[in-house]
Amino acid sequence: MHSPAADIARRLAEDAEAVCRHYLTNGRKQGRYWIVGDVLNTPGRSLYVRLSGPNSGPGAAGKWTEHVAAGVMLWWLYLALFWRGFGEIGQHNLSTARGFS
Repeated sequence: MHSPAADIARRLAEDAEAVCRHYLTNGRKQGRYWIVGDVLNTPGRSLYVRLSGPNSGPGAAGKWTEHVAAGVMLWWLYLALFWRGFGEIGQHNLSTARGFS
């Protein structure tokens, strides 16, 4: 049985480039990676998000590496952005799921 968090992480990884284009607008695509300064969308080249690859394991899409931190799933990137006020989509989906329009 999959957890809701695992399902969200999988869906975000499946569309990693679209997530990056929406939330990390100061970055750019370079090969198989989206490159930006950090999870706060600062311009630069410290954060690398893998855009394609297998669903899990080594080389998985959606994993990211920051020059100063170890890589984790794109889900953690989404959480960081959400708490910085960029969670309009998540907030809308949660309110709709609960029956509040």
